[in-house]
Amino acid sequence: MVVVAVLAIVLGVMGSGATSDGVGPLASPVPSPELGSGARPPELVIARAEGVEVHLPVDPERVTAIAFHPIDDPSGVALSSSGAVTIHQSDRGDRVGPETAGLDVGAPAGTTVYAPVDGVIASVSDYMVSGRIEGYELTITPAIAASGLVLRVTHLGERDNGERPSVGTPVRAGVTPLGTVHDFTGVVEQELSQFTSDAGNHVDLELIRTQAALIL
Repeated sequence: MVVVAVLAIVLGVMGSGATSDGVGPLASPVPSPELGSGARPPELVIARAEGVEVHLPVDPERVTAIAFHPIDDPSGVALSSSGAVTIHQSDRGDRVGPETAGLDVGAPAGTTVYAPVDGVIASVSDYMVSGRIEGYELTITPAIAASGLVLRVTHLGERDNGERPSVGTPVRAGVTPLGTVHDFTGVVEQELSQFTSDAGNHVDLELIRTQAALIL
């Protein structure tokens, strides 16, 4: 009976935190700031579509929640979960794009964001909110993908050196730093906060089809 009781306790500990589909949730309560800006993430594909594999862009120890969301852009391309992590789903609201074209990866402000895909930086620009610059955004042309697709990465803030990536720079998933998670606390109400215990700061990934590809 003692052996049975010990086994029951061990199995209970191993099973805690697992989801019904057997995939343990990656998200955790708000990570301690003592973790710094975060380590490089493991090579982990969390979503994919049309040949594009989206990797986890931040240290998993700092993830607060991950959620798909629609984007208000008909050129959005629906992503599918790889099943490697728990991904929530935000409501459609009045947005016209696919429900899973956007992917929010939550992490505390200041967390280092790494490239989610292999490819080349196609554009870098200021990110505007109510006429104010709030960090920057960029697009990446994936190295292996259907023609005309780009991954848009927003909610980025400058790194300690103040430099932003340059157009034409090759990037490698999980290796090349793109910036940090910008702090939108008190700036806007963030949709991801419904799944977290903080303000919902995150990096936003959106897979879109370029206008040139749509015309063709």
